[in-house]
Amino acid sequence: MRALRYLLVLLALLTPTVSEAQTKSADRAWKPFIASLRAAAKSRNQTALSKLMSREFYYLSSGGDENGNNDSRDEAFEYWTNAQPGALDALEQVLAESSVTNTAHRNPDSRWPSRVAPPIANDQKAIKERSFPWYAVFEFRKGRWYLTSFIECCE
Repeated sequence: MRALRYLLVLLALLTPTVSEAQTKSADRAWKPFIASLRAAAKSRNQTALSKLMSREFYYLSSGGDENGNNDSRDEAFEYWTNAQPGALDALEQVLAESSVTNTAHRNPDSRWPSRVAPPIANDQKAIKERSFPWYAVFEFRKGRWYLTSFIECCE
C-alpha cells in the first residue's frame, strides 16, 4: 500500500514535466509546420497538403470517409473543388492569419496541444454571432503538427 502511494506521488510529480516538455516541443515545431502548410496551400499542392493534414480530417459535419479508405483527406479535396470552390482560397487566407491556443474547438478526448486560426475563432461570442467565415484547427500529435479540420463557421 505504501509503495502504491509513492508511485502515485511520483507519477503526479512527473506528469506536469511531460506536459511541459510536450508544449515546448510543440512550440518549436509550430513555425516550420505553419510555413510548410502556408506554402502548400498557396501553391495548391494537394500532395504536400495531405502530408500536413490528419487522416481523419474534418471538413464538413455531414462529410467523412465516403470511400472507406480510412482517410477523409481525399473527400475534403473533392468537396473543396466541387461544392466549395473558394475553400482553398479561404484556407490560404486563414493560414495567413496568426493562431492561438485552441480552447473553443478542442476535442474533449484529446490530450494533445491544439491551436486555432484565426484567433477570433477562439471567441465564444464570435462563434455564436458567426463573425468569421472559416477556421482551421491544428493538433500536435506524437511529435508533429497536423491540420485536423478546416470548416466554415460555425457548424
